[in-house]
Amino acid sequence: MTATVVFDFDGVLLRGDSFAGYLHWRTMQRRRRMLAALPALPLLPLLRHPRTLPWAAKVFTRALTLGLDRARFEAEVDTFCEVWLAREGRVIAPLIARLREHVAAGDRVLVVSGTAHYLLQGLLRRLEVDGVTALGTEVEFGPGGLRARRHNYGQTKLATLAEVGVQAPWSISYSDSYADLPILAAATRAVLVDPSPAHERLLRAALGERLELVRTR
Repeated sequence: MTATVVFDFDGVLLRGDSFAGYLHWRTMQRRRRMLAALPALPLLPLLRHPRTLPWAAKVFTRALTLGLDRARFEAEVDTFCEVWLAREGRVIAPLIARLREHVAAGDRVLVVSGTAHYLLQGLLRRLEVDGVTALGTEVEFGPGGLRARRHNYGQTKLATLAEVGVQAPWSISYSDSYADLPILAAATRAVLVDPSPAHERLLRAALGERLELVRTR
């Protein structure tokens, strides 16, 4: 019987936050871009908490992408993908292997991420990951910077999956974060990858013994 398998992306297939990595890389190309983000610096601690991260990320994203249009964004992302993947240890090989095993078994595999959809697609293509449905955050552009049409984060991932015909419950979810409790709770098997102690503790309290741990380092 075909299984439906849902993968988070950052922290599961690749180490690090890919969209934050893109913003940092972009800022380093022209350091004067940091000036626009200076008023937001007091919000940095809010990026560490799942509940406040979406709002704080929105503020920093808009500040660091003022005047960016789609053509330039896509050109930058194409370059950034190569830079991001070149770092040793970036790819979490055991989870890439698991994903490919699911695809080979005929499972329906979806990679659902808060990162920008174009960035998600570019990274998966360079990883030579085929046979999956990629669902990232769709973005829009204006004078005030890049913004998400709807940030594909937390509970929103359930709505994104429902739009492509995937309704809970499904077979397996893989994530590294407490922010993904909705997609983990919706799965028969909830698999947590290389979690921080805090995220492991919170998810263990929420999901109990059905939470499976995978450690790759």
